[in-house]
Amino acid sequence: MATARRIAEALGVPLAFLYAETDTKGAAFLTWGELSKPEQHKAVADLKARLTQSVGNGAKP
Repeated sequence: MATARRIAEALGVPLAFLYAETDTKGAAFLTWGELSKPEQHKAVADLKARLTQSVGNGAKP
């Protein structure tokens, strides 16, 4: 984990980016890293609301 953290720091990316399973998740981690802490909290709340709405409409999460 220490080595991965150093690699992420050298690349200027969040540590989670190195473990992203898809390009979409990688892009999400990069975007996430650009947000301020309050913006991150709002983004999580927005995503949870969308998920709740989708599940309520019968969609799979």
